[in-house]
Amino acid sequence: MRLSIFWGYILTLFILLFPSPLWAEMTSTNYQINPDTINFMGIEDATSTNYQLGDTGGEVGTGVSTSTNYKDEAGFWHAAMDYHISISSPADVVMGAISGYGQSNLATNSATWNIDTDNPAGYSLTWRASAATMASGGDTIAGYTPAVADTPEVWSVASADSEWGAHLGASSTSVDTGIWGLLDTYAGGKWLNVKTTDFQIASRATRTDPAGDDEIVFFGAEVGSSKHQPSGNYTVNVTITATTL
Repeated sequence: MRLSIFWGYILTLFILLFPSPLWAEMTSTNYQINPDTINFMGIEDATSTNYQLGDTGGEVGTGVSTSTNYKDEAGFWHAAMDYHISISSPADVVMGAISGYGQSNLATNSATWNIDTDNPAGYSLTWRASAATMASGGDTIAGYTPAVADTPEVWSVASADSEWGAHLGASSTSVDTGIWGLLDTYAGGKWLNVKTTDFQIASRATRTDPAGDDEIVFFGAEVGSSKHQPSGNYTVNVTITATTL
């Protein structure tokens, strides 16, 4: 994903998406439920040097059926398979222009990731940047600096600084608006730097609906009124990862 911001110079954010599926068994502290089937053939794996095949024969009513609120995966192999998780890969984002100094217009500064999982324990969503700053050659734009580390806050950049940061959108499926704010604006939302280590921005404690969860991330940037920010094409990579819990 690419984010570009123009203020007589171009700021470009590249967001790389890596679906990160993890798998789980149906277990508790004392029990494990294994799938079973009554049929006339299969179950034992057939193997060769390069392949492994598991099969059954004689099952009826198998397959996947969905509605607005439910998803049914019928048959032995759906029960035997581990839980899945998937994450979409949105298009690049071109951020709003900044002319001289000021804030990037947020109208085009967002991207939406759709997360789908059948894991009953849900998932965790994290972000991570390849560097703390955006860079253009030897010039940089610093990461946002909250008053309290790892605590989102209303956007505030000093006149002598230039910074970039991100905000989990208020209409995201699994957003905690107590943390991220009720509005998707600099003044009404809460913002944070994107760290160079995985940082959880959202989580869900149940499986998703068949349509999945839409998690929206806004990216912001500001050049202070007394900051001389050299022209250039500023870039950084951000990775969004969804992991089953």
